[in-house]
Amino acid sequence: MSMNTKIDQLRQKRLSGNFRRMFFIQAFQNIRTINIVVTLFYLARGSSLSQVFYLSIIWSLVNILFEVPSSYLADSWGRKKTIVLGVGLYVISCFWLIFSYSFWMLAVSVFFYALSNACFTGTDDALIYDTNRELDRPEDSLRRFGQYYAAEKIFKIFSPLVGAFVARDLTNFQYNTLLLIDAGAAITSFIISFYIVEPKCHYLKVEKVEAGILQDAFRLIKRNPTMIRIVCNRALGFISFFIIWRFHQELFVKIGTPIVMLGIGWSVLHFACFMFNSFIHKIFPHIGATTKINIFNILGIISIVFFLIAWWWGFHYYWLLAIYLLGNFFENIRWPIFADLLNKYSNSFNRATTLSLSNFIKSIFDIPFLFLSGLLIKFGRIYPVYIAFAIILVSTFIFYLPKKVKFENKF
Repeated sequence: MSMNTKIDQLRQKRLSGNFRRMFFIQAFQNIRTINIVVTLFYLARGSSLSQVFYLSIIWSLVNILFEVPSSYLADSWGRKKTIVLGVGLYVISCFWLIFSYSFWMLAVSVFFYALSNACFTGTDDALIYDTNRELDRPEDSLRRFGQYYAAEKIFKIFSPLVGAFVARDLTNFQYNTLLLIDAGAAITSFIISFYIVEPKCHYLKVEKVEAGILQDAFRLIKRNPTMIRIVCNRALGFISFFIIWRFHQELFVKIGTPIVMLGIGWSVLHFACFMFNSFIHKIFPHIGATTKINIFNILGIISIVFFLIAWWWGFHYYWLLAIYLLGNFFENIRWPIFADLLNKYSNSFNRATTLSLSNFIKSIFDIPFLFLSGLLIKFGRIYPVYIAFAIILVSTFIFYLPKKVKFENKF
């Protein structure tokens, strides 16, 4: 065996380790034990319920400003370096949150967290896809994306229970305990990120640099109606359930739901998502990706309809919680399918930029819907749910995805 062959085999072995590294980076970054009580935490630290929505608007504004530049950085500077930067910013956000006792201090933490997300989103998918490409396994991408998105859920199977148990009395000491747990997990993720191996196959050709990475990515979306449908369907479906998530803790606590019950519910949901995403490449293999998304969207609509009926008919909180979590399940399991679709639409040299343009569009949608929700919630907690219902209707029927999608990488 020649020396070059040994070097190639060693690189392939190290490169294939990217899947495991990205799995654990994703897993540790998403422990987020504070999330089970985060809205209640914001309220305890000086925010009003409307301002909780405004914090999410700050998140969206930061993403609008930095999403595409950060991904341009990933395409030109490197996937690994951008991910290391993103995880580092997340660490700062976690520690800053511990010392935040006003709306504006919380806003600074959200700024760093959003900046971290801007660096990470799109770059992670691109790194996984390009790793597969260099290993000459492009057909394996859906399985790898399924595993990666499952990683987001693996620790969340337990972290909501931990969070609910630790913060069951909603004291400041309990909140800080959760924040320290999250900060420790963020540091672990940061250390792992240094061991990522940069894939070679995204390296830019001179003519591609001259053409302009960003220009080509915009052109891909502009000239491809199907891409626009995919991006809008993905974004609006997420926003509809995010609006409810943003205040659901306060809503459920007000109707008598124990914090521990919220923790149990979310743990069950994350376990279900983890199992489904881990084997998504084997589930309904003969049904097209866009058909699966359309079905999950319709099931999401049905869940919100049942939630509204249960609310007005005065159902017990456990029925409302079960229906709400079921809707979140249908929304969550769409993500690896979208990741696979968007990567197939993108050229390797601009993949991170193209993927982040989809998040950029989502952030634009976020602002008016979150602002409107922040205004309407002053008149009643159920009104933002109507906004969520209207949004998912638009996502499902206005941006209905065609059964067959033609993938075309040329502009």
